[in-house]
Amino acid sequence: MTDLGTPKIDLTKFFSASSVHEIDGVEVDPVKLMNSVSLITMKLDSDNVEFVKKMTTEGLSREDRVLFIQDIREQTDTDIFELSTCNRVLYVGFGIDCNQLEKSVLLTTGFESAPFSRYSGIDVWRQLVKVCSGLDSFILGELQVMSQFRGSVAMHRKNGLISDMNCSFFDHVISANRMLRKKFGFNQTTESMLNLATTAIEELISSEKELSTVVLGFGGMGCKAVETILAFGQNDITVVTRNPELSFQRNPEIASKVRLISFEDWNIDSGNPSLIISTIRNTEPTFNAKCLLPSASAVVMDFSWPPSVDSTGLNDQQELLGMEHWIKAAHKIGMEWDYSSTINQSEVLLSDIQNRFMSALTDKTQAKFRSFIYKTLESLSDEWKSSTLAEENANQLTPFSREIATWICKQNRPFESNELEDVIRSTDRPIDPVLLDQVAKDVGDTILRISTQSTLSEAQN
Repeated sequence: MTDLGTPKIDLTKFFSASSVHEIDGVEVDPVKLMNSVSLITMKLDSDNVEFVKKMTTEGLSREDRVLFIQDIREQTDTDIFELSTCNRVLYVGFGIDCNQLEKSVLLTTGFESAPFSRYSGIDVWRQLVKVCSGLDSFILGELQVMSQFRGSVAMHRKNGLISDMNCSFFDHVISANRMLRKKFGFNQTTESMLNLATTAIEELISSEKELSTVVLGFGGMGCKAVETILAFGQNDITVVTRNPELSFQRNPEIASKVRLISFEDWNIDSGNPSLIISTIRNTEPTFNAKCLLPSASAVVMDFSWPPSVDSTGLNDQQELLGMEHWIKAAHKIGMEWDYSSTINQSEVLLSDIQNRFMSALTDKTQAKFRSFIYKTLESLSDEWKSSTLAEENANQLTPFSREIATWICKQNRPFESNELEDVIRSTDRPIDPVLLDQVAKDVGDTILRISTQSTLSEAQN
């Protein structure tokens, strides 16, 4: 009969297994969770404007947005995350593939097909990090999308659209985003659309010197638009809102520097502005063939998404700078920034962050395994110390158990059981030979049993 040798002990599977966390009493395997994630998305360009315009939740009330996401969840029977920004729509699904996710989104939005980009597993994580860090935006490094992303995660969680377990996936996205922003110095970058507007306004001022400006809407973007125009030393500013009194209370400092009027008053007397900036939120254009934009002539900058000004709502003397214009402007600025070089650098950095992230999961597993081995050997040492053979050298047994545990934890390869026995028997510690036989047998039997288990959880039972 062939000598098969002593039994092989292989503990390496416990090193490579992913760390299991517990969230709300539920065990979560981060790697398994990540591998089950899918993403479909569209970044706005001139070819898919109509798709993005009809799929975006920008302009919807919070209640309508929740209902929209719930419709998709009911069809997939799983958690769905949705994010709409000024230049993209995206959907993340958990526990389903891209085909299932896309089918459900198309059914809900009424399309037969749509030009989605698709990502699965770790590629979903990479793409979301790019989106959140501003590496996939109109203006490189913009801050606004990260705020939108965090707000969307909070909204999904608050309305029960996504579980805490699946939210942990987004925590890792946010963490990686911080690293990228710090590396590239993106933390001081202003919002992308505002950067584009600033450049356009500068060009307009250089030709006209004094502007008569109308800003439609006094929300976050409207206030920023007014601040920008004031910073250029322009003071002829009218802000048109649905409720001027409420708008004044929202930001008294800025409101006190402009003329606040209602839409009704503006329709009666629109004045003669040279610049109109629209920041109105609505699902359909406010100004169209049935409702023309007041004023005789002006440059119209539409920063709303979906668009608030349709070309049919303008006369021949009004020039519209809408989303298609901003897309072209962003591409032009991207070339000036050597955009491709920065993206190439970011890919290398992102890969490094990804490797460290995956290693961290493994490191946590190894730490958990090492702790288990040390505790197991220490428990055995308590039994050895109770033996009559231990006598006055009983205090040697606990440190000896740690030495054995250290050797075991350093083995990153399968090893023979007799290798472990040789390590034990070669000790210089003053331990009775009969007791040393018992130590070798106990440790050998215990480690061999552990090696036969499939997971660390099974070995701990």
